[in-house]
Amino acid sequence: MPPNDCGDDHYVAGAHGTVAEQTDEAYYDDRSDADDDMEKGRIKFPQNKLYGRDRELETLRNIFYQGLSSEETQDGCVVEMPEQASRVVFLSGYSGVGKSALVKEFVKQVQAQQKMNKSSSESVLHFSGKYSEQSSAAAPFSAISDLFSQMTHALSRKKSDKEGNELQSKILNDIGSSDLLAANADGDRVLRGTFPVLAALLDASRPNDSNNKSEEGGGGAPSMNAVKESVHELLSIISGPLKRPLILFLDDLQWADAPSLDLLSFLLSTDAQMKNVMFICAYRSNEVGQDHPFASIMDNVKESMKDDVQLVETVDLFSLSQDVITQFIAVSIGKEEEVEEVTELAEVVYQKTMGNIFCVMQAMEELVRKNALYYDMMCFEWRWAVSKVELSTTISDDVVETVKGKIKELSSEIQYMLIVMAYVPNTLEVPVLTELMKRNSVSLDESRVAELLKKATEEALLMYSAESDNYIFIHDRIREASRGSIADEDKDDLLLHLSLVLQKLAKGPETEWCLFVAVDLLNSLPSEKTNCNDLARLNMRVSVIARNRGIVEKQSELLHEGLQCLKSSGKLWEDYNLTLSLLNDVIPCDRELGCFDEATAAIDEVLANGKTLDDKFIANVNQFMVKCDSSRDYGTAIEDGIKILNMYGYKIPLKPTKADVVKEEMKAKMALKNRPYSCLAEIPVKDDPIFQLFAHVCECAIFQSHERLLTVLLKRLIRRVIDDGMGKEFPCTFAILGVLMQKKGKVQASTEIGNVTLLLLEKFKSDKIIYARTKMIVIATLGFQLQSFRSQVDALLHCHKDLKFVGSIENAMGAAIGYFCSYLSAGFPLGPLLESKLQIVEEYGYRYDKGSFAVLFKMLRQFAINLRQRSDNPSEFNGDAYNEEDTLNGMNEQKSKMMLRDSGAYRIQLAFIFGDRECMTSMLDILSTYPYTFHDVTRLHPRLCFMGLSAFAVKYKNKEVGEKCLEYFQKLTKAGSLNAKPVYLFMLAMKKPSKSAFESAIDATKEASTLHLEAMVKEHYGLYLQQQNEDKLANDCLASSYFSYYDWGAHSKALRMTQQYHFLAKTSRIKAKSLFSASGCTETSSQSQSVEKSSVSSTRRVSYVYNSTFRSKKEVKEKS
Repeated sequence: MPPNDCGDDHYVAGAHGTVAEQTDEAYYDDRSDADDDMEKGRIKFPQNKLYGRDRELETLRNIFYQGLSSEETQDGCVVEMPEQASRVVFLSGYSGVGKSALVKEFVKQVQAQQKMNKSSSESVLHFSGKYSEQSSAAAPFSAISDLFSQMTHALSRKKSDKEGNELQSKILNDIGSSDLLAANADGDRVLRGTFPVLAALLDASRPNDSNNKSEEGGGGAPSMNAVKESVHELLSIISGPLKRPLILFLDDLQWADAPSLDLLSFLLSTDAQMKNVMFICAYRSNEVGQDHPFASIMDNVKESMKDDVQLVETVDLFSLSQDVITQFIAVSIGKEEEVEEVTELAEVVYQKTMGNIFCVMQAMEELVRKNALYYDMMCFEWRWAVSKVELSTTISDDVVETVKGKIKELSSEIQYMLIVMAYVPNTLEVPVLTELMKRNSVSLDESRVAELLKKATEEALLMYSAESDNYIFIHDRIREASRGSIADEDKDDLLLHLSLVLQKLAKGPETEWCLFVAVDLLNSLPSEKTNCNDLARLNMRVSVIARNRGIVEKQSELLHEGLQCLKSSGKLWEDYNLTLSLLNDVIPCDRELGCFDEATAAIDEVLANGKTLDDKFIANVNQFMVKCDSSRDYGTAIEDGIKILNMYGYKIPLKPTKADVVKEEMKAKMALKNRPYSCLAEIPVKDDPIFQLFAHVCECAIFQSHERLLTVLLKRLIRRVIDDGMGKEFPCTFAILGVLMQKKGKVQASTEIGNVTLLLLEKFKSDKIIYARTKMIVIATLGFQLQSFRSQVDALLHCHKDLKFVGSIENAMGAAIGYFCSYLSAGFPLGPLLESKLQIVEEYGYRYDKGSFAVLFKMLRQFAINLRQRSDNPSEFNGDAYNEEDTLNGMNEQKSKMMLRDSGAYRIQLAFIFGDRECMTSMLDILSTYPYTFHDVTRLHPRLCFMGLSAFAVKYKNKEVGEKCLEYFQKLTKAGSLNAKPVYLFMLAMKKPSKSAFESAIDATKEASTLHLEAMVKEHYGLYLQQQNEDKLANDCLASSYFSYYDWGAHSKALRMTQQYHFLAKTSRIKAKSLFSASGCTETSSQSQSVEKSSVSSTRRVSYVYNSTFRSKKEVKEKS
């Protein structure tokens, strides 16, 4: 409970003052018999007034109420608030200038304003967290965890008012029904693992059903992206139903750990599209230079929100003026009516403190302690009887030394308590603090510790925080002074004692922070004070916790601390197994972070000292992978990979002959015993890193187009699986065999491998990155050979979502390309929503330095714009979204060639749609130089489709081009491909036009629901009928084609048709009846509308699937 009875959550008593108002002499007369004369005449620093910050308060209020009607903010009338983008305030100032006090006063004012609201009693939700100079000692996300702790406390307890209960119920219900945060969902596990303090809130959102309890573990360690998405979803749910912005205050961000800054950067970015949240980010301006990570975050936010400058504000707090300090001192010592009497005193204090309010208060108290300022009990007033010079020399120049002097005058118990608290960055509950204080002759019970906390609060060293329900230091300078109050010779023993107690207190997820603090304290001690082997093991233990929270950087830091501990003590390799385990953890961790030099150093250490080949296995494998990742020299990497495989007895030739391939195929067939590949599903799972090596060597072989080597590797791996079990990397590697079959035109064989891969994949469903990546490969390269784009497009969207969630950015971008290409090939509707999605993923690509992917999305967006908006040259890419010439000029030869292949596939499609024969010919000249095979069907299909159609349309000089494309789709059609059939029949109609050929093609497009192809077939059928002088039927075809184009969203093409065929201006759907009645168009239109509706959220708040994949620029209101 707070030490006062007034119920003020932000109560802070002065060290020599109280919250009581200054009273007359009778007050002191009544107390003349008091036992404690020290209570008489204490300085009463003003508690309920903030001095000199009116302008800054107005700035905060303005940005908080941004977008609200004036009636709301002035007379309390409620008007429904439109959902607003996040407000961001960067609050800077020196230590002690009053940043925290400003925010507290601001919150107090908006809460008071809300209480005056005539129609709503909903309180303003606000939560805060503060970083410490010892943040490196705390668990990652320390201040954010404190913020979430307050959030859990506020939203889990029962409300006293009806409106508050309704709001709480809605928030909890939304959390429980979220696709991401529901019981046992991915986000639920991530939040529980990374922020254990949220467990109570997540539990409160579950129905009282034992079946809905969240399971521990599962799914492996989360990625940082998973943490970002999960936190975003939680904050979106909480802020969504609020009538006022959710206030989140993070203080002292100059000390924030790297993971916290990474998360904050995401939440403040345009990628997150946070709504109805006001972020207040405070930092010390003198400690954040241009090279500080937080400085770049501020620059990025300001740049990204430059079009909404009213939603971003920088507030610089400077020291108070001498006049304000004079007024403050006058009120503090009861001279508010005689301000001129304190001018001399205020001048001295101001010169010493330069108007820093914290320093002013400490200076005043120091004057009292040194009797330069005293309370005259006879005259009932404060007096000073020394000169200005003596006053000045009495006040210390160093505020930390001032506070130290104050602490030294307190009891030894309070001093010891403050020192203990100062070395632990977390807020401490009384039971934990009691345990930490039990040392040698000191043994206090909890009631005594509570008394000491109250006394320290009365001395203005601590304050009670209602949000955390604990006592905290009033200011970081007090913590710093407390740490400096222990003698150097006693410090190491104290830290050793604290670390041992903290290790004992760590008994579950919610107390894992104890281990982070304990290991940091031990790492700071000299090596002779610790058991180096035990400390190395503790660093390894805590590194696993960091990894499980998604913080690979902290994992690496702890592992290197353990390694350094062994090195500095000269005990490296003294315990062989310990050192080997530590280095084997360091190697993949550093490689994953891109710290290749550090990883290489650890690899060399293992290779030089490892006793057996098995002991060196992780080092050997990662040495190969480091070369792949760092140099991208796949040729050399293949040589190294084969060399390592052969070291372990696999005997794989670097340059296999045809005989080698046949021999390995026969061995694999014998191992299978003539059974189908589906028998592999019966093989047990085995965790073996050899599969990781095989997988990477196979990937290098793909990049180098070494098909023979690839075949030998895959067949040898199949034998390895049959003999010894299946590793998690095998399904993805096995899928590569299907890609090989697909490139050879073996449709049925590749499809079978794809189906078996999906069957095997079910064994590894909990490993999201393996599952989503493999599924993406199967769908994009094998699945679309026979299955329709329409049926699998959502699966690619989910793959993108999952890969993005686990932080596999490159694969996530690949899945997004597959999604958009298959979306367009399926003939789904064009429109602003599609363009918005493309732009968001494009920005996402640039954000993660994947510019080559982002350019593809720009090109696809320009393709959609050219179809939808009027353009003089719709077959060219020279618009605002994408300028082909400029883009290609900025690329190297290899990238330019690949980009020209992809952009050419969509330019030739535009040329065919708009009848640009010249462009069709020029694109055929370019595209015919590329292979007619490609592993990604989603990109190969549109290229060959419109190459073939265009070749027959313009009667291209090289007849082989059209015939090759026709042959490709003919083979797929015979195999039963749903995507190939309408294209194949359309090409036949273009090659040899006839009524029956066109009508067969139209029927196929309707059957496949490919609205865009249906429009094109009808148009060309109409043109053919015009040549046959069947004008009435031709007009019916062209009219039906016009409405199909319009329904597809190709409004630019529809407009051109009205200009070419004037009769269309007078044609309606009802009139356009014949063989091609409006019913067919209406059906496809309704289908397209349902698809469009399914791609947006049906709730006011965007759903997780949509939200985590494509952040909508505009929210979609609930549809009935």
